[in-house]
Amino acid sequence: MNPAVEIFAQVAAIAAGLLAMVCGISVVTYRSVKHVDSRVQAPSAELKRQIEALQQSVDAIAVEVERIAEAQRFMARLEADRDARQALPLNS
Repeated sequence: MNPAVEIFAQVAAIAAGLLAMVCGISVVTYRSVKHVDSRVQAPSAELKRQIEALQQSVDAIAVEVERIAEAQRFMARLEADRDARQALPLNS
């Protein structure tokens, strides 16, 4: 047999073996990650309490921001009305 053909066969066998090992490692890694990700833990009571407190805080902040916005609209309206009126009446 030709020595070049023997070398090619050896290289092809090594490449096929490496490809099989990479595929095997990929499958094992995928299954282990999938197994770890599938275990979902329920949130603890402490975490639920913290989330509820955070939600109440965010709601309170939203109410305060709305009050500030309403006050700014009111002040802008007063400013616009004041600018529309003359400071001193004109004597004709």
